[in-house]
This record gives sequence, C-alpha cells and structure tokens, in this order.
Amino acid sequence: MTPVDETASAAGRPLFMHTVGEPTSPGAVVARWRHDGAELDISPSDVVRVTISLQDGVPVRQGLGNSGQREYVAALGGITVTPAQTRVRLSIDGPSDVLQLFLRVSFLESVVDGPFDCFGLVNSRDSELRAAAVQLMVAATRGDRDDPMLLESAARRIGTRLQNRGDRRSREPARGGLARAARQRVDDLIIASLEDAASPSPTLDQLASAASLSVNHFIRAFRQQSGMTPHQYVVLRRLERGMAMLKKPGLSVADVAESLGFATPAHFVATFRRLMGVTPGVFRAAVLS
Repeated sequence: MTPVDETASAAGRPLFMHTVGEPTSPGAVVARWRHDGAELDISPSDVVRVTISLQDGVPVRQGLGNSGQREYVAALGGITVTPAQTRVRLSIDGPSDVLQLFLRVSFLESVVDGPFDCFGLVNSRDSELRAAAVQLMVAATRGDRDDPMLLESAARRIGTRLQNRGDRRSREPARGGLARAARQRVDDLIIASLEDAASPSPTLDQLASAASLSVNHFIRAFRQQSGMTPHQYVVLRRLERGMAMLKKPGLSVADVAESLGFATPAHFVATFRRLMGVTPGVFRAAVLS
C-alpha cells in the first residue's frame, strides 16, 4: 500500500505491522509508529486512513487536498480519518505514538455490502470508533491464536461505523450546537473537576450555566454537537485520563481508579471494559508493549 510506504518513509519503521486478507494484496493494514516528530505528505489513493493517537498533547498541523493547514492538539484516544483519494500533509511537532489503520475501499465495500463513502474526522472522540480501535491494538499486540479474527472484526467494525456516520450526516440537516466559546467554558469546567479526584463532577446546572443556556437547551445542543449526553462525555473524559495514566508503569489499576475518583477499582474496571471492550490491564499490556 502506497500510504503505508509513504508513512514509513517519513516516520520510520513501525513497531509492528499486521495485515487483513492476502499478504500480497491486503484489504487492511494496521501498524503502530513511535517517533519524535515527522513531516508527511501522503498521496491520494484507494485507501481510507484511520489514525488513533496513543499520546496526549501532540501539536499537529494538517492540510487536506489543496486546502490550507489546520492546527490541533491530538488527544490520547483521538481519532482522525482521511477519506480515500485525498492528499494529506501532516506536520507533527514532537514525540508521537499512533496506531494507524489503512483500509482499502474494496475491503470496505465488502464490509458494507455496497458502495462505501465516509467523511473526514479530526481528533474525534467517537466512543464506538475508539472502542474498536482499542480492540484493534490489543489484537495486534497480544499474540493469542484468535487475535487475527479479532483484528479483522475490529477493522470491519470501524468500517461500518464510518459508513453509518456518513449516512447519518448526509440525511440530517445542519443544526446548531454550542458556540465555540461556550463549549470551551464547559470543557474547562469538566477538566478542572477531573484534576481534583476529591471534587464531584459538575452538575448539569453548572455546565448549562457555563454555556449560558437553560439545562434543557444545553443538553440538546451538547448532544447535537458531540453525539453523546453530558454525562457520557464526562465519563469518557475520565477514561481518557485513565488511559494516559495506564501508560505509566509505576501506577497500579487501583491507583488509577482512585486518582480518577471511582468509588472502587472494580467500578473503574467495569466502566472501562463496558466502554472500551477490554479491561484496563489488557489495555495497559498492549499500549506498553
């Protein structure tokens, strides 16, 4: 696959690489890269690229096609999708750790049993894509005899989700969400609560007040913009912080659970497994491998 070769040329040899389908002409390739920064220019091709950031706070500049560059800070677990036949230019400023899934359109068409199309995403917190990506990483690193099947299943799940997101977006008229400044105030309030495990999560009244909206209006606007309820989003942000902490070998799962404000380690494990599809211990083993 040309995008795989171009990525390796710029970012170096991947930590691992696995294929789905015939090795000489795979339907999908999953690979993981760690590097200290890179400049990439990926040519248009019949491949959809899905990138999952495994490191928090990485400054990225991205340009698609002939458009100008967009700057963002990659979040741990953030999902970026580049549709097929799209040139992408990337400038990654600093140490990076990413899992990349390269999906041929022909493979995706077999997954959805028809024409495939999807929209691009940048640093998305889509919970279903993230859970499938975590399972993909586990299957690529664990070495169990059933992992090739899990690898293909996760790749197919990602393809189906991308198609479903595209179908829904094309059917639904554009509606308003939260204004950028209001969303930033809401995020700041949530982050402040996460930084102090002893403090309770913000209430809906507090979040709505930060957005200068009534509670009902806030819930509708938030869900329209993010695709999830405020409570689901707060839990997801807690788990993001947990994923970052699980990358630190000196912290036990119990330490992480306590730091995140979970009542018990068992509650943390159950919540993580419900949303990510694997336990914190399995995730840690994969991400530290």
